[in-house]
Order: sequence, then C-alpha cells, then structure tokens
Amino acid sequence: MGRRLGYVLVFIGLFLLFFGLFERFYAYPRLKKAPLDQESAPVAVGTGTYFNRSPEKLREITGAQLKNVRTVKGDPKAGTEEIAVWDSFTSTVDLADGGVITATQERIALDRVTAQSVNCCGENPRHQGLTLKFPFDTKKQTYQFWDGPANRALPAVYTREETLEGVKVYRFEQRIDRLTLGSQEIPGSLAGDPSVASVQTNIVYSNVKTIWVEPATGIIVKGQQAVTQVLEPATGGEKVLTLLDGVLTYDDATVRANAADASDAASRLRLLSTILPIGALVAGLVLIVVGLLLLRAPEGRRVRRAEGESHPAGAV
Repeated sequence: MGRRLGYVLVFIGLFLLFFGLFERFYAYPRLKKAPLDQESAPVAVGTGTYFNRSPEKLREITGAQLKNVRTVKGDPKAGTEEIAVWDSFTSTVDLADGGVITATQERIALDRVTAQSVNCCGENPRHQGLTLKFPFDTKKQTYQFWDGPANRALPAVYTREETLEGVKVYRFEQRIDRLTLGSQEIPGSLAGDPSVASVQTNIVYSNVKTIWVEPATGIIVKGQQAVTQVLEPATGGEKVLTLLDGVLTYDDATVRANAADASDAASRLRLLSTILPIGALVAGLVLIVVGLLLLRAPEGRRVRRAEGESHPAGAV
C-alpha cells in the first residue's frame, strides 16, 4: 500500500511541475499580448472655445461644453500572432447642438507586446512610437508617444506614481509647445482687418497631454489634454483667431471601466506568471519528495509470535 501511494504522489508531483512550467512559459506569454479583437470607446469631456466653420456662423464659440469620443475596433483578420491592427475614429462635438468640431480616422498597427507602431497592414497615417496603449511591464521612463495633429511621436515623460479607482498607475506628461502645423489663408474680415481681402496665417499648436497607465498591462486608464490651436499672422504678431482651446478629460465612467479592465487583466497576468507556477512547482516538489520517501521505506516484515506454541512429546 505504501509503495502504491508513493508512485501516485510522484506522478501527481511530476504533473504539477509540468503544469507550473506550462503556465509560466506557454500560457503566460500568450496572454501577455494586446488583443486582436479590441473594442473600446473612451469618452472625454470638458469646456473650451472653438471656431464654428458653419457658413451661417463663422465665429468663435466660447464656453462650449465639449465631448470627445474615440471608437477603437480591432481587425482580427489583418492581425497576426505578433501584430494587432486597430481602426480608430475620433470626433469632438459641441454638446449644445451636436456640431462636429474635429473628426479623424486612423488605422493603427502595433506590436502586441511592446505596443510600438509597426509600418504594415494598411496603417494610415504612418505612425511612430506608442499610440493607443503602453507596453506590458511599463517602466518609469520617457516613451515616444504619437500625437495626431503633430503627425509624429514626441516624448511622454514619467512624472510619478498615483492610484486611480484603487489601481496603481504611472503618470506621464507630454508637452507640445507652439508647434507650427502649416499655413492657412483667411479673409481679412476674420483677421480683424476688413480692408484687405485675405491674410496669410500660421496654424500654431500647443498641447499638454497627461496619461495615466496601469504598468503591468500598459492599459491607459485615464487621459487628459489641454489643447490649443490658433491662427497667427505669418508676418508675426498676436493670434488672429482661435480654432480650438479647451481641456478634455476622460469622464468618470470611462476611468472606472478602464481601471476595472486593467485590474482584471493584471490579476490574470499575475496568476499565470507567479501564483500558479510557483504554487504548482512547490506543491509538485513536496509531493515528489514524500513519494520517494515512501518508495524507499522497507517492506513491513511479518513477525511470528511464539506464544502458545507446543513442544514435541518427550522434549526437554
């Protein structure tokens, strides 16, 4: 009975060793990847000033209530084991009348582990650096993060560690100061000089982005941007028109949902990377040792007792 139990314990121990190694080196790397079928729609809200381009208005609207929605949907058929392909549509509207202020569409290809942009799969425009997420195991360092209006990746600097909705996050800040995006000719009347037919202006862009990232998964839990786009005379001087000036921040529902997703994903990663493998390895080694001790134990010997044993007749 003891030897049979020993064999069973050794077998179970070996299975647990295999299970622990399987979880750590096979299941965990496959979970530690950005999904191919990503679906999300973070919402940011705020107030600001913008230029209404409607022919019947053509004027600056101040104190507007703004809403920005970015709808992201993965294209699993275009993705691979290494690359995820996500389509993104972003719009900013005035909540007063639903008028669209800005709208952009992108196709993004990214490495499923590092989150770095990959130039393939019909991406448009050609991206650089990080886009919609940070890498797994995000570090406390500076990353190059994509900015749409600038059409380039610019430094996002780690500033500090914080907690959002009970989740530990790293806070990054990207500062873009007075970047000229291009030029635009506008009627002199809009530039405050009706005596001239038109005025040549530069589009000057500034932005301070703040990004809160859950480090284990690289999920962006919260985002905020203080953005400004103004027209300034090409010959120099103060602004003549504000195209957009506002602060937009992820709303509470978006932050809560992102924090819950990040927390769940981080827990699954931790389970597969440490808890299950270490637990299985320790339990497996203990069972193997106990089983081997049982196998090495000597068989019980029968001890015949002489009590009541009779001697032959005539024996002394």
